[in-house]
Amino acid sequence: MKIKNVFAVFALSGVLLTTACSESEKYIVTKDENGKLIAQKIPANGVVEEVEEKVPTIAEFISVDKGFSTFTTALKAAELYNTLSEEGVYTIFAPINSAFENLPKGLQDEQLKPEDKEQLINILKYHIIPSKITKQDIIVAINEGRGSIPLRTLGGNLLTASLKGGSIFLIDENGNGGRLITTDVEASNGFINTIDKVMMPKK
Repeated sequence: MKIKNVFAVFALSGVLLTTACSESEKYIVTKDENGKLIAQKIPANGVVEEVEEKVPTIAEFISVDKGFSTFTTALKAAELYNTLSEEGVYTIFAPINSAFENLPKGLQDEQLKPEDKEQLINILKYHIIPSKITKQDIIVAINEGRGSIPLRTLGGNLLTASLKGGSIFLIDENGNGGRLITTDVEASNGFINTIDKVMMPKK
């Protein structure tokens, strides 16, 4: 997964190197909002105006990582992509591409059809928690909850979180389990966790 490298795509500024064209002129090389290198002259007082770094939204994070291409396509088909682009507080459990590939044959394509949009919306909302929770929050709650805790999703359904061998597993309403892989990737509007299974709410 390349999720740890995504900040490099969105960084508005970052000091890469300092060069001296002469004794009196020095430049600092930074990146603009499109990632293009630009040379900025250092003022005589040596103080370079800093540009605030933009933290990407959840939607921006997943859209630049090819490992989430199927999830991103599904969010757009369900018209939920913009929700994860807006201000808010969310924690998502984003299935990687292989999670969709392991669905029963034909189910993935079937869910992306316009006539099955409502079903797709319900499935995707099942991967979104309308609050910020970290891995440590979940672990503490599991330990206090005698081995498992329920998590209420954006669609109102429940996921069950449990702990096994230091890893967090989510169990859907049909009894299927998925393991969290990467956790606590912070976006401007919440946290991203990756999961190796597609969670399915009861119909």
